[in-house]
Amino acid sequence: MKIINSNFHFGANKISKKQAQHIDNIVQKSSKIDIICHEATDRDSANSALAMADYIEQQGKNARIILSQDIKSLTLRTQNKNILQAIKLNKDEKPDLIFCVDFSQKNRVSKNVYDYIQKANKIVGFDHHFGCDVVDSDVVQINKSNEKPINKIASFYIDTSAKSATSIVYRFYEAMNKEITPDVAYKLFFGLVSDCSKKGLVVCDGNKGVIKVNKEMSQDKNAYEIYENLSKKLTSDEIKYIAKKIDIMSSLSKDEKVFSDSLYDRVKYNDNNTIAYVEISPNDEAWNKLGCDNSTTSTILNRFRQTFLKKYDKVKAVFVFYKAHNAYRMSVHSKENNLKQFYDYAQKNIKNIDFAIGGHNDRGGGKINTTDEEICRNWAESIISVASDYYNY
Repeated sequence: MKIINSNFHFGANKISKKQAQHIDNIVQKSSKIDIICHEATDRDSANSALAMADYIEQQGKNARIILSQDIKSLTLRTQNKNILQAIKLNKDEKPDLIFCVDFSQKNRVSKNVYDYIQKANKIVGFDHHFGCDVVDSDVVQINKSNEKPINKIASFYIDTSAKSATSIVYRFYEAMNKEITPDVAYKLFFGLVSDCSKKGLVVCDGNKGVIKVNKEMSQDKNAYEIYENLSKKLTSDEIKYIAKKIDIMSSLSKDEKVFSDSLYDRVKYNDNNTIAYVEISPNDEAWNKLGCDNSTTSTILNRFRQTFLKKYDKVKAVFVFYKAHNAYRMSVHSKENNLKQFYDYAQKNIKNIDFAIGGHNDRGGGKINTTDEEICRNWAESIISVASDYYNY
């Protein structure tokens, strides 16, 4: 794999004009364009796709968005957009251009989607996660901001210091000197706040309709500059709506509240209490009743991991295992910002189980493509075992 890694970039992670034009030139020369979101599409991925579709349409071209999540559950602005559920992809189609947003690893899409991507004449993308194996060359990966520029340009652009994929789309618009309309700003802001809330960088109060930025977020030049610029283009009602939709915890149903509270009673620990984890069986009645993995349950699990990690000083990482559609997933939050090394360690030390794992340094996930209870349990136990070894180093 030919990935050019660099620790240097322009100021607050601005995309160079040359880099942006390289991506734009590929779009201009393409006809059948599909924008693909990652599996279990979230608001960052979907809004990135919507904003890129807007850009492509401004160039007089059409773009189709392919996603796995039910678009209605994401409560987004999708007017006049051509959207296709990933499960309905026609395997005989051949796209001219595939634009990947918010993912660069093949394990983040279903097999039929990955196979479809590989048929494309050209593949481009924006991502902010570690690693890339969707393409094996023409990739540049940014690690942190600096005043020194990058001379390398690439079709697949990854900035792991960005707090959301919509942040990269924002910088692309900026580099191309394209107006960010209030409608595009709304989409980019929604994606940014959604991903930042998962990390606790912003807190959304749905009852009051306000979004509060924490100290870490305010000190991140890239994220805060984008946040401020976009928020100025939104109305107070739009900000209130976004706050309410992201703050799912303030409007849980009785069953959702009971399940959320029960997570604390389900917690298990490794031998020295440095790892906390919850195993939700594939056959768990309460989980299945709530519809398994969706925007609400994902928020519940995310908030649980964040809260638990802050509450207990000795705990270094919190894992949750759960069924999602036809797969069994793992989500994790870590205090030490070293999950990239843990992902590599787990891949090397867990044998005889085919699984995927990855994400950010402070949070991430993984999956195995089965819901067989015994296999899932063995995988969860293997993950906790290698996590215990890793964190005890």
